[in-house]
Amino acid sequence: VTQLIENGQIVRPLLGVNILDSKQSRQTLGITKGVLILEVKPGTPAAAAGLKGIRRTESGIIEIGDIIIAVDGTSIEKEGDLFKAIEDYKPGDTVKVTVNRPQIEVTESGEPEIKLKEITFSVKLIASDDSTFIQK
Repeated sequence: VTQLIENGQIVRPLLGVNILDSKQSRQTLGITKGVLILEVKPGTPAAAAGLKGIRRTESGIIEIGDIIIAVDGTSIEKEGDLFKAIEDYKPGDTVKVTVNRPQIEVTESGEPEIKLKEITFSVKLIASDDSTFIQK
């Protein structure tokens, strides 16, 4: 309320990523825990930290992006958990974002297999009204 009175608007902290916010889509992709990153906004601290969204390879194959599973140790099961985990921070604060990153490994029999590698990144939060990042 104080922020609304002082600034005429509420400015929220953001990671600088677009996420998949459909339970049905997550289930279709086999994601049982976490939030899939669709896109990492170019030029954001999230991009600088190394977070990855979905991308299409040169051969046309779609690679799944990082799956956010925790923020500063708080478990992320769905979109609402992600928003709750960062709402007490301010733009400019840095949080630890833990993701599962899909990687293809070759089994002993020579078959490709997708494994999830857990990685933690430090990401500086941006402001929801920062047109430098939001318009991209």
